[in-house]
Amino acid sequence: MKKLQLLCIGLLSVSTIYGQDISDALRYSQDNIQGTARFRALSGAFGALGGDMSAVSINPAGSAVFSQSHASFSVGNAELNNDTRYFNGTGSTNDSNFDLTQGGASFVFKNTSSSPWRKFTVGVAYDRTNNFDDSWFAVGTNTNSEVLVDNNNFFIAPGNSIGAYFAEYANGLRLDEISAFPNETLDQAYQNIGTDLGFVHQQAFLGYESFILEPEVNSDDNTSYIANMEQGNFNHDYTYRSTGYNGKIAVNLAAQYGDNLYLGVNLNSHFIDYDRSTLLFESNNNVGSIVSDVEFENNLSTRGSGFSFQLGGILKLTNEFRVGLTYDSPTWYTIEEETSQF
Repeated sequence: MKKLQLLCIGLLSVSTIYGQDISDALRYSQDNIQGTARFRALSGAFGALGGDMSAVSINPAGSAVFSQSHASFSVGNAELNNDTRYFNGTGSTNDSNFDLTQGGASFVFKNTSSSPWRKFTVGVAYDRTNNFDDSWFAVGTNTNSEVLVDNNNFFIAPGNSIGAYFAEYANGLRLDEISAFPNETLDQAYQNIGTDLGFVHQQAFLGYESFILEPEVNSDDNTSYIANMEQGNFNHDYTYRSTGYNGKIAVNLAAQYGDNLYLGVNLNSHFIDYDRSTLLFESNNNVGSIVSDVEFENNLSTRGSGFSFQLGGILKLTNEFRVGLTYDSPTWYTIEEETSQF
């Protein structure tokens, strides 16, 4: 269960509109404790135990502990509650879903000869390593108001409005860098500006071409902008939703040597499936505002695949005490992202 307490957010969209940063790396590299009921009950502390399909993802030698072939599948229910407070408004969401968190099989081949290699195992294991499903919304009337002034360039925008977001990006940029050419469609201009000049210019372009921003002087070298909203109260309705998961499929080979030593290797195929959407509705009835309603939507879609390997061993010192050791290689990812804004 999660609980979000949004006590005071100056502008909701600013925190969610960004280029790639450290949060992306954390999102795709962190693992949650998923898997079999036994594995989760022990909080994943299976590095030296083995004998469980989820333990194979921790230490590949764990499959050699099986005395006979084994298969298992596990489903889990995730329940997520989010509560928000934004100025005079409150919101509450509740989501619940069932997912396959683990599945796999390990086949044990016992050696009947006098060799010290007692048995070999071959298996495949699937683990859902992270769940990205999340949703929440916040509504309320933002009553803060301020005039924004930069030392080098002047611009004015109500600080509690989406207009301030676009004005901060546009301030200091030439008008001909954030507007479409006569022979360009808006879609073409948005893409060309992003390719040639980058994300900052794209955001300024959105503000200008949607008539939220007005240049102080209608010339190519203008660098000062005014938002077409007057100071006052702004009604905000903001929705966040994300879906997807990280997963790993491991091809496992393991063996038992003598009575006390287990060795194994995993060849892992990783995959990423992540979608995020944010939507802000803003409205105002402030006297003198030219723009009274704004809808701002941002979407991100990420798909990725990767490879890693693991080497592991388990040494049984006594019947009651075992030592496990695992080497995890880096994960080499190929990730493709697609973003859209409206």
